[in-house]
This record gives sequence, C-alpha cells and structure tokens, in this order.
Amino acid sequence: MKLVFRAARAGDKPRVLEFTAHTWGEDEGDYIKDVFDDWLADPKGQFVAAELEGWLVAIGKLTDLGDGELWLEGLRVDPDHRRQGIGAALHSYHVDLARRLGGRVLRYATGQNNSVSQNFGARTGFQLISSYRWHAAEATTDFPPPDRLSASDLPELRRWLDSPLLHSAHGLYPRVWKLSRLSEQRLQAHLESGQVFGLRGQAGLRGWAICCLEPGWDAVELNHFDAIDSLALADMARAMRRYAADAGLPKIEMLALDPSPLIDALRETGFNADDSTLVILELWLEARDVTRETPLR
Repeated sequence: MKLVFRAARAGDKPRVLEFTAHTWGEDEGDYIKDVFDDWLADPKGQFVAAELEGWLVAIGKLTDLGDGELWLEGLRVDPDHRRQGIGAALHSYHVDLARRLGGRVLRYATGQNNSVSQNFGARTGFQLISSYRWHAAEATTDFPPPDRLSASDLPELRRWLDSPLLHSAHGLYPRVWKLSRLSEQRLQAHLESGQVFGLRGQAGLRGWAICCLEPGWDAVELNHFDAIDSLALADMARAMRRYAADAGLPKIEMLALDPSPLIDALRETGFNADDSTLVILELWLEARDVTRETPLR
C-alpha cells in the first residue's frame, strides 16, 4: 500500500462528501460538508488528502490555533478502505506535520467509545487529559441578565485564570469544538469583542463567563464560566440563558468539562446533556515551558 499525501483541492469536494455522507450512520450526516470550503480557504491550516493508487480515500485537517497550539480534526477514511492502516498512517502524518510546522502542542477530541482513534493517539504518545459533555438549554427571559464586562475588568479577572476549575481543565476552554489555553491575551481579546459577562457582588465578581455568537449558529455558545460557589455557578448559568434570549437566539449550548462543578450547575438550571462523551488527547511536541502554561496568579 502506497499512500500519497497532498493538499486538499476544491475538486475533491464531491468525492469527500460521498465517503463522509454517513459517518455516524445512515440517518446522521457529517459536519464535513459544512466546513469543507472553510478548511480549504484557511490560510494557516493544513487540509490534507490521502490518495491510494490515485484514488482519494481519506482526509484530515490540522488547524493552527495560535501560540504554538495545533488541533487535529476531521480525520475521515472511506468506509470501503478501512482496516487497511490508512487512518493510522494519516494520523501519524499529521503528527509529523505538526512538528515540521513548529507546533508546541497538538490536541484532538474523539468519542469516549472510539477506541480506534484513541489507539492512534496512544501509539504516537498522546495522553488523555479530560472529557466533556454537550449541554443545551432554551433561551429564556425568566432570569436577570448578566453584566457585560470590559477591558477595565481584566485586573480582577486575572485571578480567575488560576481557579481550581480552570486547573482541572488543564487551562483549556472550548470554542467551536476546539480547545485552547485560556491565556490572558485570549481573555483580553474576548473582553475587547464584548464576549465576557459577569455577576457582580459586594466583594467583586461572583461569577463570570465567556460567551460567543458564532456566524451561522442557531445558538449561543457558552465557552467557559466560573464562580465563587455553587449558588453563583447556577446564577451564572441562568443569566446566560437570559443573554441568549436577549441575543435573539432560541438556545444556548456548552461543551462542559465532566466531571466538574459546571455539570451540576447546568443540570440544575435547565440544561440537558447529550448522551455521548468527548475525550481530549494531548501531545507535547517540544519541551514544555511551564512558565508559559501556568495561569497567572
């Protein structure tokens, strides 16, 4: 078997949509059709196609999240060519590609029950670091709204970058199904974009959240929230349901660290969980610089 790896091309789309049409079953489509054009146009990412004897049989996407963090996604093999080592070869190719591109760390997500994908990672040195469950709730005006925070709140928010919750998440937070480190620079960018909210108390912030409106989504994405105690966590979750209503969207969704105090707060405040669990795998490609990874105190 001689696989040839090359950059994906616009002309590959019909073939790719053909073999990804039923990735999760006859009645469940794949998101590849929704992201193919964006991946092709990504100036920083690497959208890879694999050919076997001139026939396109697999794809994968390496996404540059910035600051040396790379994300592997969309690894797909034509069902007619599975169990031939193509998936493992494509996975290994992306690990080598990440190193050649100078990445510091490579991560990816897969289903908790996807032993094949997890075995790919185990063979190339990945460590399973966390798991997440998808939660969603209807937007509602039944609760008070949160305050929108600004750059002037950054000094107070810095201490939250060292919270027990963020430590248990390895310093990561999700956005559009990809996880990256919640650095001060990223937090500041969210503040400047009006995507950070909070609940104020007499002694300062009781809780806060990052919440993004993604183009084309029919829901608000709750990316991260934290609070001083379980009561404030629940109040924060309720406030973000109100924010979704004020934003004119029907629901709010979150990929939430599980287990964590977030899970109880979400369930208490009307969020329903998806049955499946995602696990996050991580591979450090160079010696880890602890001073860069430790959240600010």
